Amino acid sequence: MDDSTTPVTDSATASGLPALTDLVPLLLPHLVAWMPAQRWYAAKSAAPSDVCLVASAVVAQTGRDQVLDVVVRVGTAPRTTDYQVPLVLSPADAAPAAHGDPAAEIAVLAVPGGSVRVQDATRTAVGRAALLGVVVDGREIAGDGLRLRGEPVAGRGRGRIVSSRLLSGEQSNSSMIVELDGAAPVIAKLFRVLQSGDNPDVVLQGALDAAGSEQVAPLIGAARVTWGEGADADESGHALFIQEFLTGVEDAWRVALRDAVAGVDFSAGARSLGEATARVHRDLADRLPTLDPSPAERERLVSSMLARLEEARAEVPAVDAAAEPLAAVIRRTLDVAWPPFQRIHGDYHLGQVLAVPDRGWVLLDFEGEPMRPLAERSLPDCPVRDVAGMLRSLDYAAGAVLLEHATDVSAWAARARDAFLAGYREIAQIPDDDAVFAVLLAAFEADKAVYEALYEARNRPAWAPIPLAALERIAG
Repeated sequence: MDDSTTPVTDSATASGLPALTDLVPLLLPHLVAWMPAQRWYAAKSAAPSDVCLVASAVVAQTGRDQVLDVVVRVGTAPRTTDYQVPLVLSPADAAPAAHGDPAAEIAVLAVPGGSVRVQDATRTAVGRAALLGVVVDGREIAGDGLRLRGEPVAGRGRGRIVSSRLLSGEQSNSSMIVELDGAAPVIAKLFRVLQSGDNPDVVLQGALDAAGSEQVAPLIGAARVTWGEGADADESGHALFIQEFLTGVEDAWRVALRDAVAGVDFSAGARSLGEATARVHRDLADRLPTLDPSPAERERLVSSMLARLEEARAEVPAVDAAAEPLAAVIRRTLDVAWPPFQRIHGDYHLGQVLAVPDRGWVLLDFEGEPMRPLAERSLPDCPVRDVAGMLRSLDYAAGAVLLEHATDVSAWAARARDAFLAGYREIAQIPDDDAVFAVLLAAFEADKAVYEALYEARNRPAWAPIPLAALERIAG
């Protein structure tokens, strides 16, 4: 990997810049103002009550620019959150490392002997190159309470960097596209919120890649970070994940919408998507642990569904009107034998799938529901949850066409749903008359639609008829 950077461990001797610890009192007020404005900042509705820098390490030195990985702890009552905030430090009189990205600058700090410019590393070419180099070159970097270790897949992702850019529109993470000379382009996902434990995105896609699955992009590698001080010094998780960037693709949501608007039957695409989903479930079950759910585990999951239903019926009158039959649909799952729990996608919808020429459907973003704690997202779950999630997404595609184009494509959606289920059943070897599968599918689809109804009532009332129609159908 030729990234034109030199790894260093001593900021003072390597660059002549002040050590980050000396800049903290000046920098923290600027971070307090800057972080809440970023899309990846989790507590959008709460101003930070306490901010401190808990760990840092110098990643690389490029000319007068110094790239650091930094962990910032933010308190927003009643909890604290650790954020990964890679920075570029440079003398203020040097050309900005961002090369024209005004959003990169966080602050210019006045220090003895001059001023220091502080930039968001993901918005600079030198920062992106340094982060990529940690993974591809398998570097291990130690600093003040932080250790970063690259874990590359041999023979992948090596080549001179031609260009790089930060993707716009990201929510909880920061993704960077890097074009390479002599190798396929890659996409690097920086996990902004750090939690102890293995990130499901890395674990699941790594398992699928090792299985030779065509349903995920080839894995380039990952970086693991250990951070903290005192009692928290052993916190460890994934910091960065890199895989091949697939070009000339569209996500399945756009493909489905275009077909629905044009009146083009989506059954063939939906069936192949069902087949791809079942193959992913099969490979995950082969590669990662499974478990037979105990009665207590089933009760816990059903109780969580019923609690969500109660929350929704308290806010949405239409949910309240159908609540009793919906509760019966959910409770009926306690009377059937559940399949083994396994690792699943966990947040499965059309937007999480790419249509790749000459390859078919490729799944991405295996992190699970981003608002759930990492420990919960890492547990085996019922694979029917993913099936229900995709059925709801196909339903949403039809609902979007009705709302935005005043065109009823419910028959289109019904055919697509049936085709998706047929493809899934064939690969998963589930008979058409499997009553257990039907009971579980109704419950998981009801639970997803309840969640959607609550979300739409709070955020997009005009879209509420989509999940409410599904709940009426399931309740009936």
